[in-house]
Amino acid sequence: MLEVWFTNIKRVGIPNYLVVALDDHIVDFCKSNGVPVYKRDPDEGVDSIAMTGGNHAVSGLKFRVLREFLQLGYSVLLSDIDIVFLQNPFHHLYRDSDVESMTDGHDNRTAYGFNDVFDEPAMGWARYAHTMRIWVYNSGFFYMRPTLPAIELLDRVAGRLSREPNSWDQAVFNEELHFPSHPGYDGLHAARRTMDYYLFMNSKVLFKTVRKDAKLKQLKPVIVHLNYHPDKFPRMKAVVEYYVNGKQDALEPFPDGSDW
Repeated sequence: MLEVWFTNIKRVGIPNYLVVALDDHIVDFCKSNGVPVYKRDPDEGVDSIAMTGGNHAVSGLKFRVLREFLQLGYSVLLSDIDIVFLQNPFHHLYRDSDVESMTDGHDNRTAYGFNDVFDEPAMGWARYAHTMRIWVYNSGFFYMRPTLPAIELLDRVAGRLSREPNSWDQAVFNEELHFPSHPGYDGLHAARRTMDYYLFMNSKVLFKTVRKDAKLKQLKPVIVHLNYHPDKFPRMKAVVEYYVNGKQDALEPFPDGSDW
């Protein structure tokens, strides 16, 4: 998967990329393929998670690593490796917010927010209560500027993940980004932007909607993130076959969702 990831980054001509490696095997693999790689100095907290932690625990390490780059004044576009790059994403960023993130939403309502009406008939005249809903930002692909709110977000998420070992980094990331100040809690004052879900596409959008629509199939996304499916590697290869090599039926063998 890492090889598919960096092969397509090279193909679309992105020079400013870096693999953050958690072990020496990945360092050697990257160097042998001419891929820029960075491995942190030994850190017991990071290294123990990298060697023995589960998927969510390892994923949570990104918030510690990112802080180093933001402190140096760099804006960072973070990417998981279950992502196929089809265009240069730096040409499609707005750079007007602290955090600019792809969404797990699959249409205008879920991606960009909607007014969801809660119905409680026992309240009579006041039975309808309006609520605001939005599907979560994906913590596997987001752009972060080196601002104080962005650095504070990283600190808050990393702090909670260390105190709440059973928590999921994506859930914590969204809670800290979206929950407002309220009694006993000071909210984060961070500006946020949701990326265009047809350009920064999750795999639910691709396999449930886009591949079945003649017009949408003509769009060329900037990236495709295989976040909704566990069979990531074969789907990544199919995305390359379809969008890069022009094989029109490459996406057809896969079900909309997963088998489990």
